[in-house]
Amino acid sequence: MRKLLAAPILLFSFLFSQIELDVTWTPYVTYYMSMFDINTGESNMPIFMAELRRESNAPETVNINVVFEIIIDSEALGVDNQTLARVETTEPLPITAPVHLSNMDLNLSTNQIFDDLGQPLPLRIAITEKIDASEMEEMFNAIVQTGRLPNGIYTFRIAIITEEGQEIVEEDILNISNPSMLQLITPGGALADTLINEVYTSFPILQWESDPCNITSDCEYFIRVSEFNPQEHSSIDQAIESVTRLPLDQSQGFESVGFGVTTFQYPTSAGDLEPGKIYAWQVKKDLLTTAGTEELLSNILVFKIKDFSLEETQSVQNNISPEDLVLRSLIGDDMADQIFGSGGQAEGAVANGNITLNGESVDISFVQSLLSMGVSTTDENGNENFRAPEILSVEVSE
Repeated sequence: MRKLLAAPILLFSFLFSQIELDVTWTPYVTYYMSMFDINTGESNMPIFMAELRRESNAPETVNINVVFEIIIDSEALGVDNQTLARVETTEPLPITAPVHLSNMDLNLSTNQIFDDLGQPLPLRIAITEKIDASEMEEMFNAIVQTGRLPNGIYTFRIAIITEEGQEIVEEDILNISNPSMLQLITPGGALADTLINEVYTSFPILQWESDPCNITSDCEYFIRVSEFNPQEHSSIDQAIESVTRLPLDQSQGFESVGFGVTTFQYPTSAGDLEPGKIYAWQVKKDLLTTAGTEELLSNILVFKIKDFSLEETQSVQNNISPEDLVLRSLIGDDMADQIFGSGGQAEGAVANGNITLNGESVDISFVQSLLSMGVSTTDENGNENFRAPEILSVEVSE
């Protein structure tokens, strides 16, 4: 009876321990149809790299078959888990030494590969399943227009099957969203609106929005800032293409600001943006795709750095005290008129110059510097940054 029980245990070990498979998938933000020919299996970019090796207790030669397929689930295309293409070997591969195999090997043109010892292995491939072009004309029209796989869930699957029945399946499931949106948020606006797009610091925080990337490390953002000089530039497009304040190195074109970020503070290392001047800025997004690096450019916004010295001159002429000017700069002219203007809660009241910050008395020049440069902060790496003051509430008392 013991012999009868031992046989299935040995058979189990023999069936399921003959081959090992390690797969590395290549990450891409955007997949292009040019990477894969469903009629021949030809690929011009690596999708996966697999290493096959015999288990220590396996026979000297293990015969395997290889299957690679791409499956699509795309609501936009009306496709529900349909196979785009299925490529597989028609004759077993005899594995005696480790073998490295990629999707670029699995095509009708390749008739042999080599193992790590340099031994040739015959490779016979067939396309056993592919999407019906006549039924999926809409899909191919969408692909032809952009060259990309449309948004959806794509499954890339490789299976190794031994003659004895062992099957190993590895897959990479991607929710592909082709990034196309890159929009600046703040600061700035149109060139005609610079009077209402003034910035109160020489080191503004620049913010934008964009489609999220499938893989954050494959989306790098760049930025450039240029002065708009109406005597030299006829448009903001001309200004942004001229001499840049950021980057300082004119050969760079754009300054790298990191991967997957949507905010960036103008650095002190680039020098102050000068009060009274107008600046244009733009963001570039680099995407890693199967066809190389693709660039997305944002729109262009312009903003003006607040010139407090000019307002001080005007305030003297209009009999406005420096304290009142700072108060108006902090809370804005609209709120100041609402509170101190005709019919306001504090109509006719003026600032007395007694300024406290966190319970301590400070000079008006200190508040002016906060408005001009921003509030100093230090990040986790010890770098000094400046952010614009944020007014949470306004309270008036006699």
